[in-house]
This record gives sequence, structure tokens and C-alpha cells, in this order.
Amino acid sequence: MSMSTKPCGNCDIKHKSSELSGPQHLCKECRRTLPQEKCTFCCIDFYVTGSINKGKPACKKCAEYFNKFGDPKDCEWCKSPSAFKGSKCFQCKTAEEKYGKPGRCDTCKNMAYFDKGQEARRKVDNQSLCLLCTLKYKKQLHRSGKFKRSSAEYISSKSSSKSRKLRDHTSASSAKPALINTEVQVDICGHGGLEKDDRGSTMEAILLTTQLKDDIAALRRQLDQRDRSLIEKGKEYNELRTEMWEQEKKLRKKLSDENMEHEKRVEALQTIIMELKTNNAKLLKQTQRQHRKSQPTAGLTASLLEPSST
Repeated sequence: MSMSTKPCGNCDIKHKSSELSGPQHLCKECRRTLPQEKCTFCCIDFYVTGSINKGKPACKKCAEYFNKFGDPKDCEWCKSPSAFKGSKCFQCKTAEEKYGKPGRCDTCKNMAYFDKGQEARRKVDNQSLCLLCTLKYKKQLHRSGKFKRSSAEYISSKSSSKSRKLRDHTSASSAKPALINTEVQVDICGHGGLEKDDRGSTMEAILLTTQLKDDIAALRRQLDQRDRSLIEKGKEYNELRTEMWEQEKKLRKKLSDENMEHEKRVEALQTIIMELKTNNAKLLKQTQRQHRKSQPTAGLTASLLEPSST
């Protein structure tokens, strides 16, 4: 039965499907040589297989969504700035369709934990962790496991070299075997205790350094989120200012038009008043003239009607 083979996402060399890892489908050699970056949007590490934006490194899927939908919003559940379409990121949306509604993560306290079964919880020490906290936990385990293997190899090589030196020294100094053996045993016990102390302190230092690096990365993500929110608020403020300026411009134009219309009406009324005054004056003069003409005619008529005295 032949196993299926697929090409590597970077070198295009065909490998067994079980040898390709991650969403990028990379072989072991490419994973060892390619650099890693943290995606600005989904906050997940990815292997750099081509040219990326150094200011905002993004994985392949987030880069495609960014070019298609523009700047994203913060996800409703995991709070990562990767909700390109709607209020949820594509990871939370896919997990909801597969596992149902999320619960609260034990580490970050976000409502982003999806119950994938007892087997998945067993891999993270029976904790309820979201995707980002799960990746962070597994990275710490991987780093601590590497340190344990390297320290164990170092101690075993050092103890083997000491045992060889002890045999040579014992064969050369056969006159005082008891004293030499006692001194060597004390020396071995003392160095073993020191090695254990150094190993424990070095392990604590590495874990502390890893935790500090993760905290710094989390603070940087928070700063990036605040910068994005400030930029969005600045855009909203500029839009409000533009809208207010447009409204003020319309109100001023409306007020100017009303003033012009009022002035026109006042001028029209003043013209009508002047015409009425002129007509009134003409009528008054005509009435006076008629009154003056009627007075001599009335006197003559009265004198004619009086009886003559004889």
C-alpha cells in the first residue's frame, strides 16, 4: 500500500503527507532553515517563505483577507485584530461551526476556549486554553524540553570524562587507593550538587526569560491594538469634523439666502408704500382742487336765489 505524497509549500519537493507540518505544509528541512515571524493580525507564528512587510508581517491567509477586506476589527472572542469580515476571526468562526459555543480560557480569561475533547485537554495538562494560549504553552514546553535534553547530554558527557580521568588516576596512584577514592567521591558529590543547583537556576532563568519575552510580545500587541483604536478614533473625529463643517456651511448658506429674500421683500414693501404715498398725495391734491372750484359756484347760486328788495 503506497502512501500519498505532496509537495512542500516552500521547496516543492514531494514528501509523505505525514512529514509535512502546519497549515503551510512544510517539510522538516524547510522548517529548520526558514525564519519565523508573528502575524500582526492573528498573532500566530508562521514561516517566512517570501517577501513580507517588515512593519506589519502577516501570514498568507491574513494577507489575502487584508488585501480583500482592508483593516480588520478585534475579534469578539479571542480579541485578536483579525476579524476581517464580521465580528469574529476566521479561526473562531471555524471552531464555532465545529465545536459549538466557546467557554472562558483559564489563562487569558477571554471567551475563546473551544472544547475539543479530553485528548486535546490532556496535551495541555487538562487546562481549558484558547488557541493562542495553547500555542504559547506548547512553545514553553518545547523550549524547556530542549534545555533538559541538552543539559542531560552535557552532564552525561562530563561524568564520563570524569570517570575516565578517575580510572587513569587510580591506576597511576596505587599507593594510596583509599585516600584517593575518598577524595574523588567527595569531589564527585560536590560537583554533582553544584551541577544540580546550576541546572535548576539555569532552567528557572530560561523559563523566566521566555515568560518575559511572551509578556513583552503581549504588551506590544496591546500597544498595536491601542494604536489602531486611536487611528480609528482619529478617523471618526475627522469624519465628524467634516460632517459638522458641511452642516455649518449649509446653515450659513440657508441663512444668507433667507437674509437676501428678506431684504428683497422689504424693498418690495418699501416700493409699494412709496407708490401708495404718491397716489395718496395725488388724490389729496385733486380733492383740494375740486373743493376750491366748487366754492365760487355755490356763492353765485345763493346770491341769485335771494329776493330782490324794491
